[in-house]
Amino acid sequence: MTLALFIAASIAAPLLLLRARALRTWFLLELGGWLLFALLMVFARQLRVDIDGLLALVVFAVCLSAAFWAFVALRAPVDLRWSATRAALAVAFFYAAALPMMIRVPIDGDEPFYLLITESIVHDHDLDLANQYRDLAHSATGRTDLKPQLGDPVGPHGERYSRHEPFLPLLMIPGYAAGGLPGAVATIALFGVLLARSTIRLFEDEGIDDAVIRAIFPFVALGPPVLFYAVRIWPEVPAAFCFVEAVRGVRQRRPLRWAPAVLGMVLLKLRFVLVAVVLLARALRSRKQMAVAAVVIAVPLIVAWVVLGSATGVHSASELIPGSPVAMFRGLFGLLLDGAAGIAFQAPVYLLGVLALARWRSMPGGFRLGMSCSALYLLYLVPRAEWHGGWSPPLRYIVFLMPLLALGAAAIWNRVASTVILVITAWTLAIVVHGIADPWRLFHIENGENVAGETLSRIWHSDFSRLFPSFIRLNTAALVAAAIAVIVFLAFRTGRLLHPVVVPIALALFFFAGRRPGTRIEFEDAHVIHRGGALDPAFYQVQRFLYRGGWIVHAGDSVSFLSRGGPATLQYAAPRRALIQLGGDAYALPATGAGYGSVTVRVPQDGRVELRCLSGTVNLDRIDHE
Repeated sequence: MTLALFIAASIAAPLLLLRARALRTWFLLELGGWLLFALLMVFARQLRVDIDGLLALVVFAVCLSAAFWAFVALRAPVDLRWSATRAALAVAFFYAAALPMMIRVPIDGDEPFYLLITESIVHDHDLDLANQYRDLAHSATGRTDLKPQLGDPVGPHGERYSRHEPFLPLLMIPGYAAGGLPGAVATIALFGVLLARSTIRLFEDEGIDDAVIRAIFPFVALGPPVLFYAVRIWPEVPAAFCFVEAVRGVRQRRPLRWAPAVLGMVLLKLRFVLVAVVLLARALRSRKQMAVAAVVIAVPLIVAWVVLGSATGVHSASELIPGSPVAMFRGLFGLLLDGAAGIAFQAPVYLLGVLALARWRSMPGGFRLGMSCSALYLLYLVPRAEWHGGWSPPLRYIVFLMPLLALGAAAIWNRVASTVILVITAWTLAIVVHGIADPWRLFHIENGENVAGETLSRIWHSDFSRLFPSFIRLNTAALVAAAIAVIVFLAFRTGRLLHPVVVPIALALFFFAGRRPGTRIEFEDAHVIHRGGALDPAFYQVQRFLYRGGWIVHAGDSVSFLSRGGPATLQYAAPRRALIQLGGDAYALPATGAGYGSVTVRVPQDGRVELRCLSGTVNLDRIDHE
């Protein structure tokens, strides 16, 4: 079915966007691409090369789609039937092909709870989920392991309510009634299509050149993170659509556009009130508009009070206290640079939008409006541990801001060196392939590693992860990356950010450093070879990043890793006295009770070392070399 949908998309999209000669040229190129793919698969089978067929198909589909949008971007206007509506309809076909790939695995994070609310409204005509939890076997969520989330409200008679706002479940009712889970997800995809159209209209309103719009548009509509949130059940893409429409409405001084858009945004998520209050302050021009703004802010508070018994929902007044400077640093640079949850590694094209802030006065008015309205929201987001999204795909809390960042990127697009665009394109394609082929891996364990680092570490059994910046588990690479980011931001003038020769030199240095042992060994990391034992804390531990720990070993279990020789400090926890062997030496580990302790050990030589538990149970945290 997925293949058929993609073939349909690859035929329909050109028919929508290309004219006669360009259309014939593209279909010849596409036919050649399919033939080449078929020949490669036949040769691989003849040579008995073990290839994952699904992954190969996803790689081909993503590359062919990228080639099509590049073809559209590079053609002259006379060859095109380009418009915001046509481009959005073309995106709809690609969403239709991606949707079954994303929901072939169980929905996760907050998604099943949104769907449970929809089911409760449809079947029970209320928001009490007690019936849904008792009858999960018949739920469209496909999850029989669901339990109320931590902090969910409980009614006076045992009612079980969800902490999530009911507006998104209400929007999903027609889709759910028509098609169950696929229909509910299709509702979100519809908002993705609307967002695609509104984004183009925003760019046109702000005077962005048509060729630039065609170049950057596929990065937004069909790239991370919008693509991944448009074919899953999250409120982020509908909120992004509302935000873009609100910005357009304020810029055009059209209350009939910005008022419903802002209302929809705050009904989707109460936290967006922080954006709405600033946006509305910029929009108000009469007492009548002030009254409208008061209603827009009051409605979601009243809904929260009626549904959850509190006008602020599950949020408390203490959350209005700004975070510490250290937390601000980690959250701000984490959103930008973290390997597992930052823009640089999860949606790199939007870094250009961040760089556009350096040219604030010359940027389009819509960009300046959108970014200034988000400042209060970001002020409260970045110090909190949730900046990296919790148990959700990356960048969840700033998805709504991505079209505005893309507007900034579009404003400086022609000043960006082609090398930068090629690097961004290649990395973006890899992320899309990863997210569609293995959608469950978008929910990455928050342990300071990322998919790229883990993959390289497993291949070479060397700690490549330490070379990726981590602000979840702060490392040296993070501090270096933050310093470089500040220098680049302050120095940004011409937009030519990267000389071509830098890329191969950087890759060579990266692999040279990655094959050498680091100064710290985290025992849970992918480069460590585990023979027995178990991960600690558990993979699904709520807010796992707040806990220490690594790998629990019992008598007979062992771990091996690349290490530097010489004295080092082993951090561990042991309920009772234990005995370990490192190299040829044995070390007695005193009991630490409920806390952690340390012991000085000596690594015999540079290279691979084995640590074996001889007796007792030890929770191995890390080794730090002196």
